[in-house]
Amino acid sequence: MPTELQLFLTNAIGWLRFWLLPKLWSAIIIAFFAYLLIRWLDGRWHSWLRPALTSTNKNRSASQSVWRQVRILALPRAITRIAVIALAGWMILEGFGAPREIILWGLTIIVVSVLWAIRHLLSDLTAGYSLIFDDTLAEGDQISSSFGEGVVERISWFAVYLRTKDGTQIVIPHKALMSNVFKIHRSPSTTRTIQ
Repeated sequence: MPTELQLFLTNAIGWLRFWLLPKLWSAIIIAFFAYLLIRWLDGRWHSWLRPALTSTNKNRSASQSVWRQVRILALPRAITRIAVIALAGWMILEGFGAPREIILWGLTIIVVSVLWAIRHLLSDLTAGYSLIFDDTLAEGDQISSSFGEGVVERISWFAVYLRTKDGTQIVIPHKALMSNVFKIHRSPSTTRTIQ
């Protein structure tokens, strides 16, 4: 074997053994502990939000109550997952030798750019989350507002989908719905006005 090839293989094996593998092992350990922390926080969110998870409206079906619980838990779980993954990614990048200032500035630019780009969606998301958290609307409720009157067919993260009597679908963003007065007709004996 030529000496140049032998020297190259020795350097490559040494680099792999003494530089790359220890950093990969530490990255795997950090990722594993981040996974465990995410799983633990998922369970904690359920216990922390337990009072809010019980529906205040006794007219809700079991599937509507489960849907509401899933929606209430989804947002805090997603936020904590993003935060833990970002922190673990930061630690892994630092382990591979990336300068802390570059990671911090890069992460800051990415977060600010994304938040600025989706600022209107975030206002609809927070308005929709408060609708679900307050147990204001559920699928099957009939509402009348300045946008129209119909049955709530679906509630997404950003809008409420109404179906009118003539079959027309009306999509109302949560922010617009929360800034107007609307009536909810759940049963003939119960009518509430929400502002």
